[in-house]
Amino acid sequence: MDSIRAKFLWQGAEGKFRYHMAKWEMVSRPKDQGRLGIINRTIMNECLLVKWIWKIFQEPDELWFKILKAKYMVENGFFASKVTRGSQFWKGLHKVKHLFKWGSVFKVGNGKHCKFCDDCWLNNVPLKLLYDDLYKMAREPACFVADCWEDGAWVIDFKRCLSIQEYDRWLGLLENLNDIALTDNKADSAIWALDNKQQYSTKCLCRFITDGGVSSTAAGCIWRSKVPLKIKVFLWQMFNNKLQVAVNLVKKGWKGKKTCCVCGCFESIDHIFVQCHLAKFVWSVIKEFFSN
Repeated sequence: MDSIRAKFLWQGAEGKFRYHMAKWEMVSRPKDQGRLGIINRTIMNECLLVKWIWKIFQEPDELWFKILKAKYMVENGFFASKVTRGSQFWKGLHKVKHLFKWGSVFKVGNGKHCKFCDDCWLNNVPLKLLYDDLYKMAREPACFVADCWEDGAWVIDFKRCLSIQEYDRWLGLLENLNDIALTDNKADSAIWALDNKQQYSTKCLCRFITDGGVSSTAAGCIWRSKVPLKIKVFLWQMFNNKLQVAVNLVKKGWKGKKTCCVCGCFESIDHIFVQCHLAKFVWSVIKEFFSN
């Protein structure tokens, strides 16, 4: 699917061969970060699947959840369930469950859905980052919160005895856990930390995954300008050096002439729009026209 979309982007509906001047990962990132903002089909599909994991926590009384629970989650929650059997939909949910952890913050109830060290549930930071020294010594670092709660107290099995400094760190962790107690009458819940409303949205996660960094001022001016879309795309190609000029085509294996047909210099974007004699003449005419 993505290959078909890429061919249409660069070749149009005519079907004539044209070189692809930018990687698909580049054109599928947000517009305000200097990209084309084309939706990445694979990432969007994964984000749509993550929405079903969100629904598992938000809609435990719905019929569809009761069916999944009876078939796949009889004894444990979703994150402790097995994926060795089941439909493609169920296997797909397990393939993207790590994406759910990127933006979720758990509020523990019975502790069966939230992992003690790997998930955000205390101080909004995974404990494996806050207490990395204790995490490395845990005998079962991937255990769930419920596994560390025994007879109303917090217990972790370490591989060896703790030193004085490590024991002080353990006491500090226990102090942070003083106000938290598990209950079998309430399941774990989750909020979405990537959104101000704390509610999951496919768009929010999709943007988080495709985030390429700082916003581009030039890109913002291009996409906000009141000109036809094809001119906006042309300007985007020009500013990102993705026009099919001789210098760029040679890098793709083109065997044609590398020089400008007007002055004989190497044909680059700067040459066509600024350095060429014809370009200088056109700009001077425009300047003269607007000066009068």
